[in-house]
Amino acid sequence: MGNNVSKMVSMLAILMTGLLGQSISIAEESGRPQNLTLESFQFGPVNRWSFSHMREVIPTVNIPRDPDRFLLLKKSDAPVADFSVAFQGRKQSIDEIAAHQYIDGLLIIKDGEILFEKYYGHLTQDRPHLMNSVSKSLVGLVAGKLAAEGAVDLDKPVSHYVPALARSGYGPDSLQTVLDMRDGSDYTEDYPDFTTTFRIQDCAIGWTDADYCPEDGPTGLYEFLPMIGRDKSKLGKFSYRSGSTNVIGWVLEAATGQPLAELISEHVWQPMGAEFDANITVDEGGFVLADHGMSATLRDLGRVGLLVLNDGKAFGNEVIPAAFIQDILGQQGDPRWPYPAPDGYKPFYRSFWWGEGNPDGDVSGYGIHGQFVRVVPEAGLVITMYSTWPRADGNGETHGWGPSAELMDAMIARFR
Repeated sequence: MGNNVSKMVSMLAILMTGLLGQSISIAEESGRPQNLTLESFQFGPVNRWSFSHMREVIPTVNIPRDPDRFLLLKKSDAPVADFSVAFQGRKQSIDEIAAHQYIDGLLIIKDGEILFEKYYGHLTQDRPHLMNSVSKSLVGLVAGKLAAEGAVDLDKPVSHYVPALARSGYGPDSLQTVLDMRDGSDYTEDYPDFTTTFRIQDCAIGWTDADYCPEDGPTGLYEFLPMIGRDKSKLGKFSYRSGSTNVIGWVLEAATGQPLAELISEHVWQPMGAEFDANITVDEGGFVLADHGMSATLRDLGRVGLLVLNDGKAFGNEVIPAAFIQDILGQQGDPRWPYPAPDGYKPFYRSFWWGEGNPDGDVSGYGIHGQFVRVVPEAGLVITMYSTWPRADGNGETHGWGPSAELMDAMIARFR
């Protein structure tokens, strides 16, 4: 009897070892990092894979396209297969730049046609990539559409639509104030500081289970957002706070009785002619992460840029009201802008879009770890870029916001 048991144990051990080896082999073939965890997936080198596979990391809901039509992006008659620009003190090819800037995909659309398109890392033409805070810009467009339809009034306070937020830091502020991140909430966001509200929010939404997460903390944004306090000294001044977008997402759901993913699909994704479904992460309470949880293909983000470039139109139809787009494009700059800016530039932030404040009047959507959509009206350009910087804001020297701005300006100068 004892010998039989020993033999069975040995056979099970061999079988388990074989299965484990097989699973590791499959993981290696798929590229899935063996050290991927909730704590690691946002950071390099793991994020190189995870940002292109978010549905395999975090629960998501679908943002459907229109299955019957999509906006065809024609290839330019004179496409560019490769190019070089002056960058960081010397002339470099885009492939060389991509390697050092952790670029996953780059798409340049000129006069409505694809001029350049290339993918790196694990990204492909038909694979969605995490947009991070470019998600905010999509939510801003949905808010503008619903305001034009009368579903929400941007002059009314948050508490009018979401009584649960009446006593929070957002309660008394108008929707437009929150869209411009000039609200009076005390939400804090400093990426290297894991004690700020933004990082604790990651704990609440299930994006991390790191040691810094509070024990018995709130689960989901429906519990988390009402706990955000007030700081009247911030009211009326732009201060970047991701929580503001989640508040607007809650407001739009409350006002319409529809999930935010459905609203994005109905009011932007389908009518603009998206080619692929998008998706957005969802927490345990069913709250989708409006501020940085959306994933989409590079081409479909390009179509979002075209929507803004074309005054809110797609297929000749008004998708987003032209007046809302012009309100974003027509801002005259923020006299109290808190960040450095080149001489003569007048940057601003409006309705979850960044106004570059340059003479051409460009606007952008930005996302941590290197996500961008840039709309250049004067040149008929839309540039979209996905990246996986190892740290949220780069390293401040070779890659990050400053180097990316330099690269973007170099590409605009090259192709305008």
